[in-house]
Amino acid sequence: MNGIKFPGVVTAIAAALIAAPTTAHADEPVPTVDEVLAVLAGLTDPNIPAEDKTNIVTPGFDPDEAAAIDDHLTRMRVFGGILPLPFHVTDIQSAPNNFAGATVSTGGYYRQITNPHPIVLVDQGGHWLITHDTAMPEMDVIWRASQKFHG
Repeated sequence: MNGIKFPGVVTAIAAALIAAPTTAHADEPVPTVDEVLAVLAGLTDPNIPAEDKTNIVTPGFDPDEAAAIDDHLTRMRVFGGILPLPFHVTDIQSAPNNFAGATVSTGGYYRQITNPHPIVLVDQGGHWLITHDTAMPEMDVIWRASQKFHG
């Protein structure tokens, strides 16, 4: 999770969501703010092992990713007192093929704050999940924020 960049497909979907009028995909499902917040809370919950987050992220994390995420979340909870994070969700928009985008940021004290950035979610059987290609950069953004002035 060091310096992970948004993959091209996520960037393209996010750009399309930002540029598209809000009625462009009115017939597509859209998650509620509470649904997005629940996904983000689960993603950053250190009590749920990352390898068990397949009901939150799709596809799931590989073993190396899971180990790094678990390590970082444990450090944030134990040593930083950073968790849980106060997420802010805005600009939820639908996209084709059961995808949706949202703008996410975190507030709180300086080691919890992130700038607004896009995430991509997908509806799988009536259940919203964050895409793997969004989850990894999201975890990187959160980890970097937690390390402000801390190295």
